[in-house]
Amino acid sequence: MISIIDRYLLQEILKALLAILLVLLLIFLSSTFIKLLQQVSVGDLNASLLFRMLGLEMLRFLARLVPPAFFFAVLYALGRLYRDSEITAMQACGIGGIRLFRGILIATLPAALLVAWLAMVVAPWSARQSGQLLAQQEGQAGELAGVNAGRFNQFSDGDLIFYVESISPRARRMRNIFVQHRRAGENGVISAAEGYQRTDRKSGDRYLVLEDGYRYEGVPGAADYRVSHFARYALRIEEAGPVLSKRPWKGMPNGLLLASDNIYLKREFQVRLSQVLALLVVALLALPLSRAGPRQGPFGRLVLAFLVYTIYLSLQGAAEKWMLDGATAPWLGIWWVHLCWAGVALLLMLPDTTGYRRWRRRLHSRFSPARQSG
Repeated sequence: MISIIDRYLLQEILKALLAILLVLLLIFLSSTFIKLLQQVSVGDLNASLLFRMLGLEMLRFLARLVPPAFFFAVLYALGRLYRDSEITAMQACGIGGIRLFRGILIATLPAALLVAWLAMVVAPWSARQSGQLLAQQEGQAGELAGVNAGRFNQFSDGDLIFYVESISPRARRMRNIFVQHRRAGENGVISAAEGYQRTDRKSGDRYLVLEDGYRYEGVPGAADYRVSHFARYALRIEEAGPVLSKRPWKGMPNGLLLASDNIYLKREFQVRLSQVLALLVVALLALPLSRAGPRQGPFGRLVLAFLVYTIYLSLQGAAEKWMLDGATAPWLGIWWVHLCWAGVALLLMLPDTTGYRRWRRRLHSRFSPARQSG
């Protein structure tokens, strides 16, 4: 049965969690949106896929945002209760820090289940969907997937640059085209009224077919250049390298990762599991780190908590590198980092236990000046 104190703590933590998670999501979405816009601007991503890729990236990284959001939500909620002397009143009624941890645990368990679902199911699914979208884009439009009307588009490592005034959305025909191409040390300039993309069925090569235009060829600075008119002219386009992720294991099912002997696949499974373990560890760390006096400001504890969480994340990254380099055994992996920090959190929680207080009172009475003088 959930008590009034537990419901009160749960309400305060959830309100802070939603606010902090919203801020983190806005920061993540803005930075990811800028990166995707850069890919669209250089032609690596079709503009029509921009918002779909943005949503998939948000789902893929959401599991990583929940643990820090939960950590600082608990810190904020408990820190406010300490500063407003509400926890002091609770302690006067016999409700200690360990009893408060029950309320934190009630909020931790559903959050851990949510993170497990996001990390084990949603994140791999979104990685697979992103890969399929990029593969579909690669197969349908090749290197011209990111062509935009009204600006210069560069392809084939700069050997092909063209400008198109407008593109028909249905027929994918381009109108009023200007092309500059470099071949065997010579630069060619082509202007055409219309154009489209064609794939040769036998060879699979892609061509930019131009209609009703003029072709200018020659060496820059020389007077001997050639001008010719054509009804149809085809430019072969070199295939772009795959835009798929270089880490395909990001979208692999958990069963394949767990059964594999590949060190990268083992690391990926432990990284997914670490996101759940991280939430449990930060729940333990938040209670002792949230202690504050009635007149103590909130920033000192927040700075300390931010430093602790930064060290925690750095150790996880170092453990991943040690695992890949063979410095640590594969069975040890990176879970030992969470175990060590859970031990640190339990040590920090000792002052809130009844046994520790009894031992401290006993020690104080034994070495007190009054007892020594007697």
